[in-house]
Amino acid sequence: MTKHRLGQRLTHIACLLSLWAGAMACGEGHLEAPGAAAPVDGLETRTARQSPAFTEDLFYDNCPTASVAQGPTLYVSKSGPRDPSKPLGSDLNPYSTIMAAVKAARPGNIILVRQGDYNEQVAITAPKGARPGTATAPIVLRGEQAGRPRILPAATNVGSLVHISQPYWVVQFFEVDVRERPSFAVLFENTTTCSQVLDSKLHGGRAGAGVVTSYADFVLIDDNEIYDFSKQNTDSHGVAIRGVTRNVFIVENDIHDVSGDAVQCQPNGGRPAVILVERNRLHDTGENGVDVKACDDLLLHENKIYNFPNLAKYPWQANTSAAEGVLVHEDATNVQILYNEIWNAGRGISIGGNNVIDMPVNVQIEGNHVHDIYDYAKRNNGQGIRIVKARGVTLLGNIIERTYDAGLRLAADPPNAVPGLLVYKNTLRDMRLFVRLGARAYRPGLGMDLNRYEGASGVFTITDELWEGSHARWRAVLAPLYLDQFSERIIPSSRPKELTDDEGARRSRVSRQPRPR
Repeated sequence: MTKHRLGQRLTHIACLLSLWAGAMACGEGHLEAPGAAAPVDGLETRTARQSPAFTEDLFYDNCPTASVAQGPTLYVSKSGPRDPSKPLGSDLNPYSTIMAAVKAARPGNIILVRQGDYNEQVAITAPKGARPGTATAPIVLRGEQAGRPRILPAATNVGSLVHISQPYWVVQFFEVDVRERPSFAVLFENTTTCSQVLDSKLHGGRAGAGVVTSYADFVLIDDNEIYDFSKQNTDSHGVAIRGVTRNVFIVENDIHDVSGDAVQCQPNGGRPAVILVERNRLHDTGENGVDVKACDDLLLHENKIYNFPNLAKYPWQANTSAAEGVLVHEDATNVQILYNEIWNAGRGISIGGNNVIDMPVNVQIEGNHVHDIYDYAKRNNGQGIRIVKARGVTLLGNIIERTYDAGLRLAADPPNAVPGLLVYKNTLRDMRLFVRLGARAYRPGLGMDLNRYEGASGVFTITDELWEGSHARWRAVLAPLYLDQFSERIIPSSRPKELTDDEGARRSRVSRQPRPR
């Protein structure tokens, strides 16, 4: 997919998400926001599933893999052999430091680093003498798989043990042990086009993050374990995406035991955009799983996100967050949260907040499984999905189970409003409170139907209209607005056919009538 096609795709997604909020014109026409939801016959466009705006293929459509490097191999070894009759950097006369090989490498070279401890900063930067790779001849810096080499701090502290600011470099099969120094493990900065860190263990830092992308473009962080990054009394994130960073792909990593968020996206003199967080395990952090601030075009897809917060290791974070699996706030735009599993968190997914700058726009929440959500710190948390303040949010086909508070809390935080909210085909199961819906004034253009509510008990609340009522009362109150009229209430039963609570009520009335003699 070219950058032009990506732009078209993202614009299409933005149009679809904001269609009913009246937020933008799509194509040649313009649709106004409806004042109330339409009957079920008009739901086809509202409930159509949307595919991810982009995938990891976008990276490889623009960037080479390590296998494209076909040049000579340069060798690095701490232990030799040292045959001065052989060329320096050869198998029989390897370089003794990684940086010596980095400075010697040219496009297409593969640097093979043998096992051992290398106490040095690996600076793939022009000031340190590193050359750029090319699209047809990347440079590969690869550790020996049989005995993964370790990059360790030298005597002097540096900003990052691995610093990449040259394009077309692939770093693979290393352990980067920061040894409790105030340094990042890896920093991607500035001209990083198509540079990658793969298959590595990154741990032990005491700076603000483990891996940082800053004003970078086309970065791949794939199949790494990132852990044990903390900073006393503050945050240290697993991966931090900052500034005018573009096209960052965070794929199949295990990110855990950091004092901040597993992944955080935040502005810094500009806004990050086009971020993929896919098929990762994000867990046991001091704050949240994913924290999205003022970022654009971000996709969270098929991640496992669980166990927040980790106060056993980071007790100073007890009052800094609601321990959310996913938090999208400030003025983030075009966010897709698709097919993730989220559990053991203070909230599953939260959109918006109470700050003046909080107004995310165009957020698609689809196909997620959110379960076992608890009231962290007994502060009225425990919601499966909470929409506080946003415009153009779609909730479609999610499964939410076993939440302490409402499975869905929607536009129920006045005076915050959520215009253009769509809620269709979700399943809520085994909870005391299925939905807490805000007052009409705070949910203009709401569309809601075809949802399924399962469990032996469970009630519904609508601000100023219904307090912990049954499904029948819920539907009756919403009937004038054509909201949730085709939803189902399923009550488990030992009988062959499950009854909705409406059917159960009718059956009870019939059974109480006197039998004819």
